Amino acid sequence: MISRKKFLYSSAPLLTVPLFLEQCGTHPRLPGPDGADPIQNARSNGMSDPILIAINVGITAPNSHNTQPWKFRIISPLEMILYVDEKRILPVTDPPVRQVHISQGTFLELLSIGASQLGYSAKIELFPEGTYPSIEPGKKPVAHVQLVKDASAPDSLYSMVAERHTNRAEYEGPMISPAEIEKVEADAGAGYTKRVAIYGEDMKPYLPLMNSAMELETMTYRLSDETRGWFRFSDREIQEKRDGLGLPDQGVTGFTRWMIETFFLSREPEKFHDPANNKLFLERYKKKIDSARALYYWSTSSNTIVDWVKTGRDYARFQLALMKAGLRMHPLSQILQEFPEMDDLRAKFEKISGVRAPGKIQMIVRIGRSDYKYFTPRRSAKDMIV
Repeated sequence: MISRKKFLYSSAPLLTVPLFLEQCGTHPRLPGPDGADPIQNARSNGMSDPILIAINVGITAPNSHNTQPWKFRIISPLEMILYVDEKRILPVTDPPVRQVHISQGTFLELLSIGASQLGYSAKIELFPEGTYPSIEPGKKPVAHVQLVKDASAPDSLYSMVAERHTNRAEYEGPMISPAEIEKVEADAGAGYTKRVAIYGEDMKPYLPLMNSAMELETMTYRLSDETRGWFRFSDREIQEKRDGLGLPDQGVTGFTRWMIETFFLSREPEKFHDPANNKLFLERYKKKIDSARALYYWSTSSNTIVDWVKTGRDYARFQLALMKAGLRMHPLSQILQEFPEMDDLRAKFEKISGVRAPGKIQMIVRIGRSDYKYFTPRRSAKDMIV
């Protein structure tokens, strides 16, 4: 019997050229005409109110599992209220909804950057009705946003919005230098969080923990089954649902993607959780982790819901500045998650990082170089308005 791995890597001649190109392709992030640039896309889709155009920029932000956990109440052409979409949270792997609130921050930062292109500044009031416990997302607003005319120069990071993507491919090329990170930080500007870069040999204690964290999540049925619910198993499903995860955003494309989607992976729990499939995934993931050219994390001195949102804003700006420098990044969120199975690994991670309660490392990424490009799709902004 031929092994799964050998079958995957030895059967390339079976794939026709048109099918291969289909499996390599990417699509514009936003639905409708001019799907790359969100301002042009908004106008092409009939949006004229500045707040709607700014929202259309905001929804291109990075977010947990591409759940797009946002909903909006429009107050006027210049004003809206942001809520968590409680139907798009991750209660198993993100029980305190911390990552979902980081995703609220990334949205707000991209919205603010987009507003600057329209001649406005975004006046953002966080939690205008007060904060709320994690069991009540969506009941109170995350933010009240009002656009105010502003003659200041537009935010230069908008130039990278259309190109922004999370790159989960294997990285290559030289290691990242401190000078490169310093340039990125200067372009990102001062932020709310403490930011730390880890280079070269200093990464060695961290990388095995990252691999162990992903292995734990993958091999624990109740955790990986939440991902199964958000996984999209074909290009047709990706384009129809326009959310969630798929093989292309994991850096799997071409022949390998076709083979996995055709023969090995499906929504059926038995196939999705198949030990052989999991083993192959983890082998590929380890290569990605080990290809890190630097690590980078964001920490806060406390761990409140406000910290989470402000971390998201810092994270979004840094990613745009990183893209501007020709670099890419991939979040390694598993080690930071608060479900009980991760407690021991997270404690080891906190020990070597020196960040412990009440402080919290909110996000950690690997940084590197890659030519791979894939844009995870977004739903229509109009579908997020309540």
